[in-house]
Amino acid sequence: MAGSVATRDWEALEMADMIGQHGQITVTGEVELTDTGTTAELKEHTPGINPKILLLDLVIHRPGGIQGHIALFETLTFKKKSSGNAYDEVDILYGGVIVQRVKVEHPLTFAAPRAAPPAQKAPVEKKPTKIAAAKNKTAKKAAKKPAAKTAKKSTKKSVKKPAKKKSANKKK
Repeated sequence: MAGSVATRDWEALEMADMIGQHGQITVTGEVELTDTGTTAELKEHTPGINPKILLLDLVIHRPGGIQGHIALFETLTFKKKSSGNAYDEVDILYGGVIVQRVKVEHPLTFAAPRAAPPAQKAPVEKKPTKIAAAKNKTAKKAAKKPAAKTAKKSTKKSVKKPAKKKSANKKK
């Protein structure tokens, strides 16, 4: 296992199930393969000192015989049952050396909601009660009525006044 290996796009997700009792950690990434017929896989390494770090060995299988030279990235996936919050990091080892360290993401699930307490939520605007809404409507109506009545009276007076003057002129 001499030499180095090119890897990219590593991601580790650990999620609990709906009840929060069982979970699974999924590690995905890409490794560059440079020979035809070459395959790669991830295997669990003997646990280390820190139980919160999952150690995975990157194993590249090269067949014997004549091989063509190519360069392509192959996607690798490793899945393991877990408690849903067992790991903080994943270390990918190649030849006993860490080639990649990945932080484990713990997306929000129904089993383990990590929402803020209700006291920290944004205040919700309360709708006015029916009584307050009714009072508000009557106040608006009362404010409109005097203005409407004075407008109607002034229009009636202006219409009536010319009519009275015309009739008075006819009588003379």
